[in-house]
Amino acid sequence: MKRLSLFQKILVATLLLSLIPLLVSSAILAVNLGNVREMLADRIADSADLQASESLRLRAEQVAETISNFLEECEADLLLCTTLPRTPAILTPFYESRRGEIWRRDGTAAAPREVREWIPRYSSLAVIDRTGHETFVIRNGKTVPKEELRDVSSPAGTEFLSEEYFSKVRDLKGGEIYVSRLTGFHVSKAEQLAGAQEPESAFGGKEYRGVIRFATPLFDADGSFDGAVVLSLDHRHLMEFSQHISPGQNRLVVFPSYKSGNYAFLFDDEGWIITHPKFWDIRGVDTRGRLVPPYTERSSREDIDTGRIPYNLDHAGFIHPNYPRVAQMVRERKSGYVDITNVGGAKKVMAFAPIAYGTGDYGRHGIFGGVTIGFQVDQFHETARTGAALINEQLREHLRLSMLIVAVTSLMVVACAWLLSRGVTRPLAMLAQGVSRLADGETGSRVEIDSRDEVGQLAGSFNRMAEELEQRKNSLLKTLDELKQSRRHIMEERNFKESVLESISSAIMTLSPEGLLTSVNGTGKRLLGDCARIGAHYGVLFTEWGDMNGRVRDVLAGYKGYGREPLTIERGGKELSFEVGFFPIHAGAAGGITVTMRDETEKESYREEMTRLDRLASLGKLAAGIAHEVRNPLTGVSLLLDDLHDRAGLDPDNQVLMRKALQEIERVERLIAALLNFSSPPKAHFREGDLNRVIQDTLLLLRRECERQGVELAFTPGEVAPFYFDIEKIKQALLNLIKNALEAMPKGGNITVRTAAANGTAVIIVADSGPGIAEGDLPLIFEPFFTRKGAGTGLGLSITQRIVEEHHGRIAVESRQGQGSTFVINLPTAG
Repeated sequence: MKRLSLFQKILVATLLLSLIPLLVSSAILAVNLGNVREMLADRIADSADLQASESLRLRAEQVAETISNFLEECEADLLLCTTLPRTPAILTPFYESRRGEIWRRDGTAAAPREVREWIPRYSSLAVIDRTGHETFVIRNGKTVPKEELRDVSSPAGTEFLSEEYFSKVRDLKGGEIYVSRLTGFHVSKAEQLAGAQEPESAFGGKEYRGVIRFATPLFDADGSFDGAVVLSLDHRHLMEFSQHISPGQNRLVVFPSYKSGNYAFLFDDEGWIITHPKFWDIRGVDTRGRLVPPYTERSSREDIDTGRIPYNLDHAGFIHPNYPRVAQMVRERKSGYVDITNVGGAKKVMAFAPIAYGTGDYGRHGIFGGVTIGFQVDQFHETARTGAALINEQLREHLRLSMLIVAVTSLMVVACAWLLSRGVTRPLAMLAQGVSRLADGETGSRVEIDSRDEVGQLAGSFNRMAEELEQRKNSLLKTLDELKQSRRHIMEERNFKESVLESISSAIMTLSPEGLLTSVNGTGKRLLGDCARIGAHYGVLFTEWGDMNGRVRDVLAGYKGYGREPLTIERGGKELSFEVGFFPIHAGAAGGITVTMRDETEKESYREEMTRLDRLASLGKLAAGIAHEVRNPLTGVSLLLDDLHDRAGLDPDNQVLMRKALQEIERVERLIAALLNFSSPPKAHFREGDLNRVIQDTLLLLRRECERQGVELAFTPGEVAPFYFDIEKIKQALLNLIKNALEAMPKGGNITVRTAAANGTAVIIVADSGPGIAEGDLPLIFEPFFTRKGAGTGLGLSITQRIVEEHHGRIAVESRQGQGSTFVINLPTAG
């Protein structure tokens, strides 16, 4: 395979580095433009969906609010009617004054026309006596003759053969109103269509005539039931609220298109449809007054074909699962919108809103029913499709312009790459020939390049290099011999020093003036662990060594002198003692410093323990001797004072003084008892016990005292298994801690006791919200007789510490002034 020359390589590399990013960026731009086009189309569609859905929901809420107000007006009419004299001369004008406009179709399919007429709001106004007989009725604008008046005390005697409004209203109190659900004879599919294919093309068919009864009782002067007044709302006025809504046209229509899915309907609180373009979907009764069953997946083919299938949303889940969901959400008084498919197969978005109303049986859910407005989904996206087409055209134009710019730019890149490659490779080829001659031994060879750029400078440097090459070669050989001899001496000295350093027990390390580790012996590596790596900064080496970082920094900076000094750190809950030393390397630590470290922990602990044991032994002997010598004469003084107090000859003032003296003697006796107990503590008796139960019993003893002092005492037990400990002594230790906390909070506060189990130990935590302990007193609080209180022996915490130590445990305290104190006791649960 033929190898490429330098000129060809630079030319190809320049073209690739220039054209590939250009072409790739162009391709990415084209792909991104396509993605942007699709994204914008989707977002326009989503935005249109959301905007239309929210608009439908808002319109449904407005219609629902209008219907709620309309129903309240009907109630007001009924109550007004009860205040009027029940005579034809008064009731007839009232009835005629309540009218509303009805907008309906008339004519034929070939010659349709629209009719607007004002009809009475109520299909009837009836006055009923206490026995259920109608005494006065206006029906469809005409007064009913007496011989045609009904006995409505029985449902069979009512207009629709099954109404119970008289028995319902008879049970009401004065001012209460009964509101029935929609009642009317069901209209079948054939009756409405009258031979037409769709409801919107049907003319001359049967219309639905139903009523909603508003009734209220009447009472005589004695307060006895005297009958009722009934207003029957004409269902056509309810239809007016939904029948003319057509979302797709953004205007009212005389009759909506069911096939398009762009229409509205109402349903009641039981899910029954009560207004709809398809009258056979509306709730109704048959000719015998029985409620026609709702359309379900078990409806017979005959009922479906004849249209005996009124619609109930709660039973329409087999058509679309969102129908019963909408009914339930409306009963929960929620509005919104869902995707739906109606019986005709139209996919649409259906907005819904509850009709707030709570009179009579409608008080169960607080709604009359719901309003739904549907809009076909495909019509939402018309705006999105138009916008997407415009965007596609603009993007294609932009893409064509971009391709033209890329083509012109590519040609310019090719020309520039050829010129650049030629200008770089020709002088380099001449220089390569000169190097080849020098490699063959022609030291007098020179390269003649007239260029004044970097290549010309390189040629001049090459010529000077050839002249100095032989001279430097001889000097290098001489220096090499000297370095070999020096290296041998350095290795011998280093081996000797390493042998000495590795044999001693102290850690020895050297740090550069910059604070970097330059050497460390084996003891130092074991002491410092994995961080003891050559080149590590002292800040990493001594991270867990207390203020060692600060000491090293001060020594390196010259702020601190050289020599040995103690170092104390805490690790793993134990205090470790070391002797550290700092010594300069060369004058003024120009070569850094040497750091030595020797572990003095064991020796220090032995010395402290011996001092403490000597002091406690002396203190115990002294306390026992003092207590024994003081108790005998103190007993005699107490008996004499007690006898003197009982004598009758003393005046009251002297008796008071005697009582105070006896009280002080009792306090001294308690102090003596505490000293004797401290000097000769009873032997511990370990037995298995429940730590949480022991603490609960102890806190029970202090509960009353805490309540008197206004201190809230809380206990949070943890999961601590039973183990062996001295129950009485642990109680004593806990009492000492809580009593100290109580004495620190004379004006009330909080004491919290918690238990837990961790790493084979039982943990007791006692925390208070008192004033805390001064930082200078923390090292002294466990010392015998140390106290900052005006009274007390100062032995409580010392005794508590000894009890914990008898259990081979540990006690620690954390406290800050003004933030309370926390004592933590760790007791081993095994062994």
